[in-house]
Amino acid sequence: MNMFEAIFSRKSIRSFLQEKIEWDVISDILNFANSLPMLIDGIAVEFKLISNIESNQGFHGPFNVKAPYYLSLSSEVKDDYLINAGYLMQQLNLYITSKGLGACFLGAAHPGKAVKSMMKYNYVYSLAFGKSSEPLYRSSADAKRLPEKDVIVYKEDVMPDIKQILLAARLAPSSMNSQPWRFVVYKNRIHIFTKKNAFLTGVLSHSKMFDMGVMLANLLLAAEELWVEISLTKSDSIKNKQFHKNDYVMTILIG
Repeated sequence: MNMFEAIFSRKSIRSFLQEKIEWDVISDILNFANSLPMLIDGIAVEFKLISNIESNQGFHGPFNVKAPYYLSLSSEVKDDYLINAGYLMQQLNLYITSKGLGACFLGAAHPGKAVKSMMKYNYVYSLAFGKSSEPLYRSSADAKRLPEKDVIVYKEDVMPDIKQILLAARLAPSSMNSQPWRFVVYKNRIHIFTKKNAFLTGVLSHSKMFDMGVMLANLLLAAEELWVEISLTKSDSIKNKQFHKNDYVMTILIG
C-alpha cells in the first residue's frame, strides 16, 4: 500500500498493543518525517519521538489515547504555521498507515510540561501510533463524511481526476470529524474556504487550521499521484472580501 491508497482505506486507530516496534521501522519513519518539505516556506519545525512503553510519558486531556509511541511536532509560530503543521503530520499519518501500523491524531490530549520542555519550538500536535489488534483499514464508503453537495460547489464541469482529488480531500480526518473545508470549483482553479461556526471554540477553534493542512496533504498527494499539475496561491480580490458563512484560505491553480 502506498500513501495515496492509504487516503482511501485508512481509519483512525485508538486501541494499541503496548509492544515495541522494530528500530529499523522507527528509524525509517523518523527519516521520512525529517525529509518532508514545508508547505509554507520559512517555518522551522521539529519532530520528536516519544516512547510510552517503559514509562508513562504524561499525555493527558480529553480523548487521550494510550499508545506505545507518539510523534510530536513543535513549530515556530508564524503565519499559516498550523496549516503547515497539519500538512506535515497527515503525511506522517499516511506513511505510518502504509507501513501496516495504526495511528490517530491527538487533538485534545497533549504532553505534560516535562515533555514539552524538551521541544525546540511551540508544541502543536501529536500523532499516536503502534501495532493494533483491530482492523487498520475500511472502505472509503464507510467513512463518515458530509455529502459532496454540502462541501463542494461546482461552477463548471471538471475532469474526473479533479473529482478524485476532491474526494481525497474530503476523506481527510478532522477534529471531532468537524470537516471545516469548503470548495468552490472551476475548470482551472479551486477556491478553498473554512466554515465559520460560532460553536467552534477552544480545541476545535485551534484545530481548524491544522485540519485544513491535513486536508491539503490529501489533496496534494492525490494530485501528484494522478499527474495533475497544481500550485497554491492566495487571491487578493477574494481574501479582502467578507463572507457570511466561510473564511477564505487559499486557491489551487490547475494546470
